[in-house]
Amino acid sequence: MKIAYYSCYLGPKMSEMCGISYKPASNTLKTQGMARALMLAGHDVTIYSPGCNFGHKVIPSYTEKIEFPEGKLTIKYPKQYSYPKFTPINDISLYFFIRKELKYNKYDAFVYYNICDNALLGGYTHISQFKGSKIILEYEDNIFMKELEGEKTNFGWIKNKIYNYAIKRTDGLFAVCYGMYENEPICHKMLTPGIINDDVVDNVTNRINKLRKGQPVRIFLAGGGEYYKGADLLVKSLKYVQPPCELHFFTNKEYFYKVATEDIKELPSQHKVVIHDYIPHEELIEILDCEADILANSTRSFGIEPQTAGFPSKMMEYAALGRPIISSEIGRLNEEFDANVTYYDKEDVCSIAACIEEIIEHYDEKVQLSMNLQQIALNQYTIAGTAEKMKKFFAELNK
Repeated sequence: MKIAYYSCYLGPKMSEMCGISYKPASNTLKTQGMARALMLAGHDVTIYSPGCNFGHKVIPSYTEKIEFPEGKLTIKYPKQYSYPKFTPINDISLYFFIRKELKYNKYDAFVYYNICDNALLGGYTHISQFKGSKIILEYEDNIFMKELEGEKTNFGWIKNKIYNYAIKRTDGLFAVCYGMYENEPICHKMLTPGIINDDVVDNVTNRINKLRKGQPVRIFLAGGGEYYKGADLLVKSLKYVQPPCELHFFTNKEYFYKVATEDIKELPSQHKVVIHDYIPHEELIEILDCEADILANSTRSFGIEPQTAGFPSKMMEYAALGRPIISSEIGRLNEEFDANVTYYDKEDVCSIAACIEEIIEHYDEKVQLSMNLQQIALNQYTIAGTAEKMKKFFAELNK
């Protein structure tokens, strides 16, 4: 099939045109993995991306082509106004760009990444342009998520209308977690919690990790220091942990120190917090594989039912590394996956601390569970594993 794929993808050439270094974010890596799996499953894929909003310049429309082992991936960008808060402008620009494209290109299917974004625009706005094509939603973030637990959903009544419009016109679903998979009234569904790309597969080992006698336990959190990532919860939890620990974060240093400085000052002397800048993804994976004792996912609850908010893509990368994982409920997937992860309750820092101590006390047993999880991840959630599931999905969709 010939597939059009809407996603906020940023390739290396477009990064260069924006004047920024190529450090792909998680949504770009997820889209890249999905696109490669689609190509491996026998499809021709073109990504339509609104581009970048932090290049601080106007960029003309551009077509980027990237060679992968599965084939050539085409990414098409409209004219971009690459400035903060210009996302709605770029989405409108992409709408008219696609309308022009469809005069000369026909697609058998349209995959759109998420129903909408914070500007209430995004993937659903393009559905009407692909009449006659199979419409597939890649549901990564619940449209009704709240920023903080207990808050009301912003623009709830509008989001209900958008949701109903999109779901009624959608033929297939790629869902990131079981709650989002089971709750949607769509016949053809596939679970896509994450794809393990080559930069992960090529940099993980089967090494059985051991704690270093007399050395602090090294706990790593990959990906951002924003409030919803819950990095501050990990810092606070160390007040209740006895064994010496080092917390490592990869984030914006200025932001992190702004929100966590006081908590860091209050830590017992046996603990240490280390802040790293963002680094290329493959380099990050190498560091996690070589240095991490425990991997942490502290993503906060979004104030909706467990298993319906989403599934952080880093959880699948963590799984591939074979290290004990501590996670909030947002990292739950299914019984097979969850049996090998240590979960804590809500945003309770004492519960987080208890889980950290449990992992340290039973470290060798936790490592064995993590090695079991590594095999599950590398067998089921690589590009090849996802492509096999996609073949079955499209065979059913096209009956």
